[in-house]
Amino acid sequence: MASVGDGKISLRKLEYPMCAVEALSRLEGLIASRNKQNLAMQIISEFIFLERTKDGDVRKMQTLGISQMNIYQEFQLILALIEYFSRPGRDATRNAIFLSLFGSHLTPQRSRLLSRLISTAVSGSVAPLLSSAGTWMQQVGCKTSPSLEVAQNIVSDFISFSRKTPEQLRHLPMVGPHFAANFMVAVADLYLNEKRGGVLTPPPDALLDAITEWTTENPLLCQAPQQPLVLPAGAIAMPFATPLAGLLRWVVLAPLVSNRQAYSNLHLSLLHTLLKTANNGESTISLHSQELIQIVTSLQKYCARLTEAKVVPEEDAAYIKSMERFAQAVQIALASNCITNHIQLLCVLETLPPHALMKIVLAAHKKL
Repeated sequence: MASVGDGKISLRKLEYPMCAVEALSRLEGLIASRNKQNLAMQIISEFIFLERTKDGDVRKMQTLGISQMNIYQEFQLILALIEYFSRPGRDATRNAIFLSLFGSHLTPQRSRLLSRLISTAVSGSVAPLLSSAGTWMQQVGCKTSPSLEVAQNIVSDFISFSRKTPEQLRHLPMVGPHFAANFMVAVADLYLNEKRGGVLTPPPDALLDAITEWTTENPLLCQAPQQPLVLPAGAIAMPFATPLAGLLRWVVLAPLVSNRQAYSNLHLSLLHTLLKTANNGESTISLHSQELIQIVTSLQKYCARLTEAKVVPEEDAAYIKSMERFAQAVQIALASNCITNHIQLLCVLETLPPHALMKIVLAAHKKL
């Protein structure tokens, strides 16, 4: 039987990207064996990402090293990965390889490669790779820095310089529904979120149009997947995070910064999703009260600014519109029993300047 050293020597005899292609094939057997995980990580670092330690000695490498890849080699690797993930194979194996290549702690080089790889998969509608990317997002967390960076780069690549939604993005839920759902969670966190920069920045118009179309045509994207997450043996699946809370934040706070009709369309789509959950009798959505309380906090800050400007919040058109949408969403969400710790939310909602419809909602549910 060949030794570990012999395996690495044979890989070192290959030029790039052939050594990366061969390394990917060997990884399947290594990752399946629990006692060879460290070797798998070494092979990934040395032969796929061409990483070295500062002194250049790969034998000392215990953590991620410094990549020696040039731009052309990055391009070659992206093509090799696209080809590898496009081959027929087991989802669990593909997901294990993807998670091993791109964990939660990425070097700048791997992070840049990951974003380019996923953008290429979106452009080429590479469904198996997008499926693995969706699993990766769920496992590392859709609101963690790696996932948010991927989401931001997709927006930059497909949205920032486009007045209308590109076809590849419009069709993404059909090609990669799991990835599209997790992408929505991440991208919802990037906009109309005062926790990011202290201001309410609306999403680009083309992105808003895409999300509205997705949720209208496929409400299931906002609900927990019906199929279990396919992971390698022994791996623990992280819970699915619904994009619904983040998108509700968009539609409720939008009147404070924008008059676009698309927000009304998105609002109706989200209400329809909540209504379907209520009618089904069994909720596949979990809205955390803390995420909804974040909306209340932004409304409180807006009302404070109105008061400073000698404007009565209850007479402000933007505030009234926001509260109408918020009250409708809260009513249906409470009826569908999908808000965690709803008593806390009801108490916080009472601190807002009064609004007729919200008062009715609060009164009805305080009796229950």
